[in-house]
Order: sequence, then structure tokens, then C-alpha cells
Amino acid sequence: YAEGNECKPCAEGHVSSEGGIECTACSAGKYAEGNECKQCAAGHVSPEGTASCTACSAGKYAESNECKQCAEGHVSSEGGIECTACSAGKYAEGNECKQCAAGHVSPEGTASCIACSAGKYAESNECKQCAEGHVS
Repeated sequence: YAEGNECKPCAEGHVSSEGGIECTACSAGKYAEGNECKQCAAGHVSPEGTASCTACSAGKYAESNECKQCAEGHVSSEGGIECTACSAGKYAEGNECKQCAAGHVSPEGTASCIACSAGKYAESNECKQCAEGHVS
């Protein structure tokens, strides 16, 4: 930008037009590269007037330039754009889908497993009745 008789560089995260007399901050969700405001990559966010974007951490996803927490029973990787439900028979713990313990079941997208009641056993993520004369 021009100041007096001098051309000066814009501050980090700002751009100016050719022959401009002032610099403008890149809007939120964009970053300055060269003299151009560019959109952050999917799964990344930035505040107004920045020169770089930040990836959303694991367990979060980017929406409307915000890192939002995944719903219970869902996980995501760093820089995620969406969360994925843990499959049936698994539960979410610390952004990881873990297998239910023996004798337990869970529906898809849950944060905990349920123990099969007395007289039942877990098979293929279902609590099944024990055969007559058998106990669990």
C-alpha cells in the first residue's frame, strides 16, 4: 500500500489492491497468501486478519469457521470436516471407537455399552436368550 511517497507491505493477514492506499484484513475463514485472501482448507479455521489456518483437533469438525465438538458416540480425525458414528458393538472413548467388552452390546453411535441381562449372552451385538438348561 502507498503511504506518502512510499510503498509499504501490508501487515500479516492483510492485502491491498494495486496502487491501494490501505490494507484490508482477510475475513474469517480465509488467510493471506501473497496479496490474495484464500479460503481455508476443509477442516481448518481462521480468525479475521490471519496468514494461516488452523486444523480442528481430533474429536472436532469445522463448520461455519468454528471447530465444533463431535456428538456423543462419534469421532473425527484432526482437520475433520465431519464426525463418524462408532459402529454397532463399539463405543466412543477419547475420540476412539473401542470394542464392547464380552457380554455387552451397543447400537451405532453410542458412548457406552450395555450388559446383557441374566440368562442372556452377547452374540453379533445382540443379547440372545440362553438355551434351556443353560445360564449366563
